[in-house]
Amino acid sequence: MKLGMQSRHDDEEIRTNELARAARAEKHGGLEGYPQKPRPPLPRGIKAALIGLVVLFVVGAVASVFVFRHKAVMVINAQTMTLQAGITDLQNFDTSGAEQEFSSLNGGGLSTNGSVWGTLLSLFHGAGGTLASFGDLSTQLDTLTQKIANLQPDLFAFASGAQNNNLVADLTSIQGNLAALDADSSQLSGALSLLNNAGSFDGGDYLSLRTQVKNTESFLNAFTPWLSDVSSTHHILILFENPSEMRPGGGFIGSYADVAIRAGAIQGISVHDVADVDVAFKPNIVPPVPLQLEGPRWRPADGNWFFDFPTSASETVSLFEQSDLYATTSFDAAIAITPQVVSDLLSITGPVTIAHPSTTFTANDLVPQIQKIVQAGQATAATYPKDVLRSLAHAIFQQLASSTPAEQQQLLGDAGQWVSDKDVMVYFANPEMESFVASYGAGGEVEQLPESFNGDYFALANADINSDKSEFSIAQKVTYDATIGSDGTLSDHVTIDRVHHGDQSPYWWYQTTNQDYLQLFVPDGSTLDNESGGIAKTVPAPVNYARQGYSTDPVVFAIASSTEQSFGYPGVTTHEESGREVFAAWSRTYAGKSSEISFDYSHGLSTPPAPGVQYRFVFERQSGAAGEYNIEIDAPLGYEFAENGLASFTYDSTSTPGRLEFDLTLQKM
Repeated sequence: MKLGMQSRHDDEEIRTNELARAARAEKHGGLEGYPQKPRPPLPRGIKAALIGLVVLFVVGAVASVFVFRHKAVMVINAQTMTLQAGITDLQNFDTSGAEQEFSSLNGGGLSTNGSVWGTLLSLFHGAGGTLASFGDLSTQLDTLTQKIANLQPDLFAFASGAQNNNLVADLTSIQGNLAALDADSSQLSGALSLLNNAGSFDGGDYLSLRTQVKNTESFLNAFTPWLSDVSSTHHILILFENPSEMRPGGGFIGSYADVAIRAGAIQGISVHDVADVDVAFKPNIVPPVPLQLEGPRWRPADGNWFFDFPTSASETVSLFEQSDLYATTSFDAAIAITPQVVSDLLSITGPVTIAHPSTTFTANDLVPQIQKIVQAGQATAATYPKDVLRSLAHAIFQQLASSTPAEQQQLLGDAGQWVSDKDVMVYFANPEMESFVASYGAGGEVEQLPESFNGDYFALANADINSDKSEFSIAQKVTYDATIGSDGTLSDHVTIDRVHHGDQSPYWWYQTTNQDYLQLFVPDGSTLDNESGGIAKTVPAPVNYARQGYSTDPVVFAIASSTEQSFGYPGVTTHEESGREVFAAWSRTYAGKSSEISFDYSHGLSTPPAPGVQYRFVFERQSGAAGEYNIEIDAPLGYEFAENGLASFTYDSTSTPGRLEFDLTLQKM
């Protein structure tokens, strides 16, 4: 019995172990020594459906990435355009428009927090960082906009001579904001570089933004301590240029103002006739040759003899500082303004009346009004004929001090136009401040052309010598025709027509015969092929400069040393100035008459004409110069310009900006 019972228990134990092993085999996919139970095959339809689902999932996932990538690119494009629009508004002092643009960047587009798109965004390399950077940058720009808006009333208070204003504090605060902007724009540039394969993001716009931010930082780092300096007084020379008597750097400096700044406030504005500084000027310096017709010595009034304003400004400042009137004064900056600025100010303030002499000035006929009063004062030996300018400046500043926010905004808008039209040109002796001014096109400098420049440069500078104020009566028309040759030669024909309407004026100073020393600035290496209308003129030295111990100015001497008589054209001399070849000639125009002078010249292009080759045209207008400009550029035979689909590009205007640039692309017809 015992044996039998033991046998049954053993059999049951064996069966139990087998079941356990079988279960383990089923769970773990089979154990060695135990065959797996074959699984029945899936029906063909179900297998195909599963494969289809897998393929659909993969394709859908890839498609989703591309859809998201496309959406990200579209939104970033929109964000980019909005950001640029805001920056443009800010540069134009439209703070309300800029604030709207920057604020919209924080509330629209792709969110990185909480949404399905935000989750996917974190998986899309670069896009999340880009949009986050947009938010950071827009916040900083929004803050900067608000600070600039707050700066405006303090700036006007400063200009009106108010004491203890917050201008320095505003600028210091903006400095900190710019440092944060620099970091954010750097981050955005890096983030956008990750998206190069997703769209056309080359970071160029943000590199430009960073450059502007850094330039402004450098400027404020130098300017803010200068403005807030309590240990010394800084002086700015304001040059009132009169285009009725032209000089290469603008109108003749008939009057000027010395603006004294100390501890963040204007301490005083002293308006003078330029004769004051001339009378106190004792050095004997050889003047530019054409000016030797007016006198033997170079004087401060003629310092703006150079088309490049930084050169004119630095030379003028140097001459002023050599005068006994400013023996203990140094000028940190010079600002040239034309009568257009005063006319625009009168458009904002409305008519302004002064007591002595009793006169009401309006935006119209400003120059003749002032000239008539000055001439009358000089004829009657008045105490100080230029007192009219002091009185007018004081009255205008009083009006501006109480201007409304709308009027202030209009003034800031006009300021941008003054810079564009070279009605305001600014020079700083400090290199960082001067670099900032130049970066915003306010320096009046001659554009520097790259070595590989492929195109043409053209500028015209008039200078009236012994002509009183007759330039006011001159109507000038400049015609420029350029032809790009198939061999890569650029041929130019320039005509300058001048008509003298002084016979219609009741004032003798506008009737005087106009004697013009005309300079045509062209690319270095240009060849004069023909000229007509120029007057052959020899200017004898009024004194023996060497014997009488006159000193020479390095800039004037360099121009004189490079001056040569043009071979075959007795009415033309050539010289080098500001990196340009200059063709110079004299013309004479009588009241009621006209004159014409023309030049034909040529030079080689750096790249021969071919499809896709770009041609750049640069024209720079003289400050204060008025007139009509007709420009035509002809493509090589068999070519047209992609920009207009024509073989010729034309530009006609009577209100040409200070610098005009065209980029034209050649294509086969």
